[in-house]
Amino acid sequence: MYDFSYLIEDAGNTKRNQRLLKQTQERVDRADYITGISQFVIDEAAKYLDLGNKPARAIQLGCTVSEFPGFDSPKYRPAKPFLFTIGLVQPRKNFHVLPPLLVGNDYELVIAGLNNYEYGQEVVAAAKKFGVEDRVKLIGPATEAEKYWYYKNCTAFLFPSYAEGFGLPVIEAMYHGKPVFSSDKTSLPEVGGDPAYYFRNLEPEHMRKVLEDGMRDSVLNDPSQKIKQRAAKFSLANCAAE
Repeated sequence: MYDFSYLIEDAGNTKRNQRLLKQTQERVDRADYITGISQFVIDEAAKYLDLGNKPARAIQLGCTVSEFPGFDSPKYRPAKPFLFTIGLVQPRKNFHVLPPLLVGNDYELVIAGLNNYEYGQEVVAAAKKFGVEDRVKLIGPATEAEKYWYYKNCTAFLFPSYAEGFGLPVIEAMYHGKPVFSSDKTSLPEVGGDPAYYFRNLEPEHMRKVLEDGMRDSVLNDPSQKIKQRAAKFSLANCAAE
């Protein structure tokens, strides 16, 4: 089982959600063993489905990061130190809460990912509201080489999503030793673990303090090796072995 994010993001679509749960239940009924990509997914499955007495456990995903050490031609090159995030520009990614983090500093915010949804305008509106629209860049889909460049060169990675079955971008950023600032929702604390910094709520003042304190800690204590060690746990070899 990969995730039940649709039950969170589109909770009002009862008919569709019941149909999808019914289809999943039919597969559960045929299965001998249940696995999920995080303990959160297993817990959600037990909440919404009848797993019977069948064994069920989490097998966390493995992650491979492709490297492009000679690449230096991103579609957008920030002129200043920048914060990075990536994902479909949809409501559950919560990108609209990020522009306030640019108040009181000189960072740019680079958001990579398919942006053909109405929600993108909500992100732009938030940037205008806080007077930082010139430093918020929605760049659209990024190639693997461009992803590598943005992860490698960003000051920090932000992931405020409220519905994730796993959260591979967190591991991709940690692979590069980057400080990760994540929401504490759904599966994300399982993935980020102790090295990540967490937004406990999405109020601008709280988020700014988490970012400021986390960046200060990163400078003073340099946790990059601990962060990379965390990412290394999520290898394809470990996933396959489990």
